[in-house]
Amino acid sequence: MRIRFNEISPNGNQFTIDDPAEIGDADLSIQDGTMEATFVLRRKDEHKVEMSGALKLTPVLCCDRCLGSYAYPLETEYHILFETIADSKWNLKELECGSEDLDTVLLEEPEIDLIDVLRQQVALSLPDKKLCSEQCRGICSHCGANRNTEQCNCAQNTVETPFAILSKLKK
Repeated sequence: MRIRFNEISPNGNQFTIDDPAEIGDADLSIQDGTMEATFVLRRKDEHKVEMSGALKLTPVLCCDRCLGSYAYPLETEYHILFETIADSKWNLKELECGSEDLDTVLLEEPEIDLIDVLRQQVALSLPDKKLCSEQCRGICSHCGANRNTEQCNCAQNTVETPFAILSKLKK
């Protein structure tokens, strides 16, 4: 869904997207009926648009330790400023970046891809380390069994390293 700057009212346009299929992609599956994105677009002037909103969804993530799927409830709020600038000012604007500019997205055309913005907000809100639980034991490196659901019979082989002698000295 693309919105041009001239279609946005200075008083604000409110949008609600509740179809998870619009945001979900190959890397992220969202459970049916568990998404709600509400946001307001306000045109500040001819070249600036402000977007603020909230996003609630429950994506299905893959655990980094056991590779199992789990639901991750996510709730986030965001505030973004979109701005188009003339080509002559592009390099100057790039050199002068302050802390208030971190929430500003520079656009070549006065058009916002709302679905792409929502996907980015979801990606920014996901945890760096995706774990189904803090107690996740992962998978066995020898047989590949999920150690959360089944007991592994693989022998825990200790590998002799050049530093093994140091552990004997410690005892």
